[in-house]
Amino acid sequence: MNEDATETDATESSDKTSPPVWFWVISIIALLWYLMDMSAFFMRVLMTDDVIKAMPENQQHLYRNMPLWVNIVFAGEVFGGALGCVGLLLRKKWALPLFVVSILGVFSQTFHVYFLSDAISIMGTPAVVMPLLAILIGIGMIVLAKSAISKGRLR
Repeated sequence: MNEDATETDATESSDKTSPPVWFWVISIIALLWYLMDMSAFFMRVLMTDDVIKAMPENQQHLYRNMPLWVNIVFAGEVFGGALGCVGLLLRKKWALPLFVVSILGVFSQTFHVYFLSDAISIMGTPAVVMPLLAILIGIGMIVLAKSAISKGRLR
């Protein structure tokens, strides 16, 4: 009978720390978001001079005058977020600091867009909406990771 009790305790313990289905769904959708963002990052940093020349003059100015640090924090955002999602899928606690790196990248890049460049006047609504969406997703992933850690779902 002790064997049965031990087996039941192990099952109950496993159920308490096993993430629910919605955890997996959110983690996968967020990973897809960060992978799409990663493709935008590579399109930006690998943009050829010919592609820039094909843009309207004001967009050319925006891309030619983008500081290096903006691309560095953009890399932190996308790679931190994508690896953080991988960490969630592997149920690892190290996902949380990666999401923190990611949100710091989002905040830094958003500061540049809103206050240090003409991006809003040049790019319009997407330059306002996309950073806000990235902030919401980043904060959501931090909350999810912290919750999963406190519930023992991440090791």
